[in-house]
Amino acid sequence: MPKTFDRAPELPKMRRRIGRDTTELLITTLALLSTSGIVAVMIRASVFDITSQDEYDFIKYFLICTSAFLWLTVIRLEFTAKGKAEILYETQMNEYELMRTKWLEIASQKMEIEAKRSMDNSNLVQPTVLKSEPVEIKQVIAAKNESDSISNDSA
Repeated sequence: MPKTFDRAPELPKMRRRIGRDTTELLITTLALLSTSGIVAVMIRASVFDITSQDEYDFIKYFLICTSAFLWLTVIRLEFTAKGKAEILYETQMNEYELMRTKWLEIASQKMEIEAKRSMDNSNLVQPTVLKSEPVEIKQVIAAKNESDSISNDSA
């Protein structure tokens, strides 16, 4: 929004969502790590030293539950960010309407002031009557040359 009223305010733009914050980044990273941990456990990667089936099942179900919780949290944060973007847009539209109304009022007052100035009699230039004098037109008749008289005689 402009801080001065010399031009019309700009219409706010609707954003799909507000940018990611640190919490969203952290939870998304943890969800990705948890999902990759599930994959590592399922393929029985050598990273984990799992000896018994009970230990394997516990780690697998723990990582699945943790991953599901983290992904649901990521989705919730996404919807929260979209909701905040909509609220921000509504607030900006209300501010825009106020600014536009004020700008229109100021512009109309400015036009009225300019109209009063142009119609003010003190600014008009008073007409003056100019006196004109007749000017004599002198015509110089050129003397006829001999060639002109010869051409006139033959005609």
